Amino acid sequence: MTNPNKSSLLVSLLLITVGTLLLPFLSSCGKGANANPTGLNTQLQIVNLSPDIQPVNLYLNFLKENTTSYTYPTNSGYFFISTLLPPVQLRTATLAPINLVTIDSTVALKANSKYTLFITGFRSDNSIKKSMLLLDTATVPPLGRAIVRFVHCSPTSAPLDLRANGIGTALWTKIPFDSVSKYVQLPVGNYNFTINLNTSPDNAQFTLPNVTIQDGRAYTIYTQGIVGRTDSVAFGAAILTNNLLLKTTK
Repeated sequence: MTNPNKSSLLVSLLLITVGTLLLPFLSSCGKGANANPTGLNTQLQIVNLSPDIQPVNLYLNFLKENTTSYTYPTNSGYFFISTLLPPVQLRTATLAPINLVTIDSTVALKANSKYTLFITGFRSDNSIKKSMLLLDTATVPPLGRAIVRFVHCSPTSAPLDLRANGIGTALWTKIPFDSVSKYVQLPVGNYNFTINLNTSPDNAQFTLPNVTIQDGRAYTIYTQGIVGRTDSVAFGAAILTNNLLLKTTK
């Protein structure tokens, strides 16, 4: 006759052995939905500043990345991307998507980084193809300071200057359309930023008032719309906070 206690002990040992063998497999299955682990450490935000592009979707490595389309002048906010593999493409949000923008394949996405994709220019004249993918990750500034850069995204506009608190000499000077300045250090505090045509430095085109610049942060001030228009694509500007900086170099 079989000893019941012995049989129970053998069953218990068998279950423990099987559980030990299955544990790594179950753990790996739980992580499978995260796809490329390096991509999970990279974030992207999309700012659609093309007045005539209509809604678009993002494709990475030929696979659609988003669930909600990007429209003018929406800022998506940062989101994690699933892959670092090129190409980076923008396609129309239609049943038969048409590719409008392919970011230069030599621009490789990096792990542990943050990016902003500014959709600029017009679809009608293909200037949208010059849309800019910018690396936001930068070296943390010294204590008591932040860093600010200026991006000119207003089509048809002449080169622009950006001034902080009416400083006579512009800190960001003669920035042409589809261009970005270097980061400039500023002491923490409250600022009124004014944007001027480089050829008319005393004639402010737009003002961002009462902007609080905080310690250890990075900021991007960008223009949008068209100078002289008064409708939904009127000239304006906004600011992004590129915080949570990593201690790496650009």
